[in-house]
Amino acid sequence: MSCSISELCTGCGACRKQCPVSAISGEKKERHEISASLCIECGACGRICPASAVRDDSGKTVAKMKKSDWPKPMIRRDLCVACENCVAVCPTQALAMADETLSLTENYAMLSQPAKCVSCGWCRDHCLFDAIVMEGAS
Repeated sequence: MSCSISELCTGCGACRKQCPVSAISGEKKERHEISASLCIECGACGRICPASAVRDDSGKTVAKMKKSDWPKPMIRRDLCVACENCVAVCPTQALAMADETLSLTENYAMLSQPAKCVSCGWCRDHCLFDAIVMEGAS
């Protein structure tokens, strides 16, 4: 399933600008739509929507939240094995390996570009070693 946009949409375009996978379309001042085939259910569109017009896949309104309060991945270096799964799945390229010149036993994933992170949790969900937790508001 995917997120959806309700009749409360004012067509401001904030959701379209925030979507990391370009799943949202629509004209200014008209109701926007989310492509179910492209949506990754990150919720960024709903957290940024000034009209609270975005619903999650269960039909619940996604709560608006200041971007500074969005949860961010915290990578536990003691559990990270530098497999790069999290880096590969990040839709915004917010994660990177600390230093590609390091050996696998010394290297680790890190949130290299926090401003790009949309708090989707894909990194956490794809970590095979439970090395990532989302910190902050949820």
